[in-house]
Amino acid sequence: MDNKTVLIVDDSSLARMMVRKIFATSFTDWQLIEAKDGTEALALAESPLQLALLDFNMPGMNGIELAEKLMVKCPGVAVYLVTANIQDRMHQRAESMGIGFIKKPIAENKIAEVLKKFT
Repeated sequence: MDNKTVLIVDDSSLARMMVRKIFATSFTDWQLIEAKDGTEALALAESPLQLALLDFNMPGMNGIELAEKLMVKCPGVAVYLVTANIQDRMHQRAESMGIGFIKKPIAENKIAEVLKKFT
């Protein structure tokens, strides 16, 4: 698949920088879109978007709320919450929506595991 695009949403500029570095180093065939919160993410996201890596705890809109809106705006997007801690109830809700998880701290091998689904 050509022109693969990933949306990275995290209110931490350091977290976004770490993910950007992993993609720039090891997954150069992906185009990156970055946003600091849900509102900015929805303004930037356009179909076709293959992957969204969303922080859970963000001001304004949490990762699951953003995921719901992204899945409507960009049908078929694979959504993963990137988080260190999530309550069981939220975890179950996310899984029922088809949302995956990547446990922080983010690392290349964790992203590689997700990207296997796109090859």
